[in-house]
Amino acid sequence: MAPRNALETQLCAVWQDVLGLERVGIEDNFFRIGGNSLMAIKLKAAILRETEIDIPLSILFSHKCISLLTEWLETGSLKYNLINLLTPESIATNKLFMIHAAGCGSEVYEPLAKALSDVYNCIGIDNYNLFTDNHIESLQKIARIYLELILTETSIDKPIKILGWSLGGQLAMEIAFQLEQNGAKDIQLFLLDTVINTVQLTEIKNQLDMSYVLSEAAIKLQAMGVGDAYINKVLGAMPFEHKIVNCNLSGKLMHTNITLFKAGQMNSDYKGDIGLTVNQLIAKMPDNNISAWMVNPLVIKLINDRSHADILESTSIISAEIIDKLSIEENIRI
Repeated sequence: MAPRNALETQLCAVWQDVLGLERVGIEDNFFRIGGNSLMAIKLKAAILRETEIDIPLSILFSHKCISLLTEWLETGSLKYNLINLLTPESIATNKLFMIHAAGCGSEVYEPLAKALSDVYNCIGIDNYNLFTDNHIESLQKIARIYLELILTETSIDKPIKILGWSLGGQLAMEIAFQLEQNGAKDIQLFLLDTVINTVQLTEIKNQLDMSYVLSEAAIKLQAMGVGDAYINKVLGAMPFEHKIVNCNLSGKLMHTNITLFKAGQMNSDYKGDIGLTVNQLIAKMPDNNISAWMVNPLVIKLINDRSHADILESTSIISAEIIDKLSIEENIRI
């Protein structure tokens, strides 16, 4: 099969040079067309020289053809750069994974992570769709990537704690479901004003003018002093994030415990008649429709003076509740 893009064309040329062949296809197995262990080492050096990409030798052995290698370069290599150590100097043994919201990375959690650093080593999971042109619009698929990242830092048999604001909370719930399917039973989620759409809410949100939403987002980011390159990444990811929000969770959580921090003020990001309707529907859901997706009782902490947009500014309230939750758990274990 012929190369499909510039990267595959470049890799085909490298393989041809290393193997001394006139033509290599993207489905050709390196080790079946003349390659061996010593030549794989030579291939690794040649790829680094020609593309400035340093591919681990183990990846060359496990991804034997160019199509698999480019798939790894587009997804596998990227995902391991999504871990953001928010509290690198923390000596805490407890870990709290912080999943990005829409339109940003995990850097928004830095003040909260700092407030928790004495008791939690906070690990951010950055926004996959901000760092690739191969955007993902499936909640299940992107959650699976983040789950794999989390399991590089912990294991199924240990307590797993995840925090997420807005879309980050929806992602956390899907990750929790997938963890449960793999045998995890000790999972705690902290959701910052996450709303799980009802059928009616989805129908109303789909009436929002995306061009207006994108324009408003750009204005907001510019006012914050964000650079054009990052703004373009955010705007490019937003249509895909909108589709992720509209995805249904895979199923009900059977073992997971959830604390929801609910904002008491209207979300100012929703404007016009449609925005008013969205706010009214959310106001009628005291649990943000979270309870429908879990078996255990939901714990709700209302933050009256905050809206969806600024709930993260209630660092002291949120951190105190999370720390108190940990203290109770540790006393029970003792």
